[in-house]
Amino acid sequence: MKKKTMIIAGMILLVALSLTAQKAENLLYFDISPNPMEKHCDISLEFRNETFITLTILNDAAEVVKTIYSGPVHKSQTFGWERDDAMGNIVPNGTYHVVINYQSRYTSTKKTLILK
Repeated sequence: MKKKTMIIAGMILLVALSLTAQKAENLLYFDISPNPMEKHCDISLEFRNETFITLTILNDAAEVVKTIYSGPVHKSQTFGWERDDAMGNIVPNGTYHVVINYQSRYTSTKKTLILK
C-alpha cells in the first residue's frame, strides 16, 4: 500500500513540475535592436501563448525609468523605446535594462547601452 502511494505521489510531483517548466518556457524570443542604440530601439518579444506582461526600462541603479507596456501580448509583438523617461525627457547615455515580467511570476532582463 505504501509503495502505491509513493508512486502516485511521485507521478503527481512530476506532472506539477512539468506544468511549471512549460510556463517558464513560454518566452521564446526576446531581443533589442539596435544594441547599442542612439535614439531608438525596438524590443521584440515572442511567446508560446498569449501572455500578460509588464515591460519596463530600468537605469543602472535599478530605478524604473519608464513602463513601456502593461497588458496582454498575443504570441509576438514589437515595442519601441524612444530613449525617453516617463515624463518624456531624453535619458542620458549609459546602461539600461529592459525587464519583462510575465505570468505574474517570471522575469527576463536584457541590457542595452545608449551611446552618444
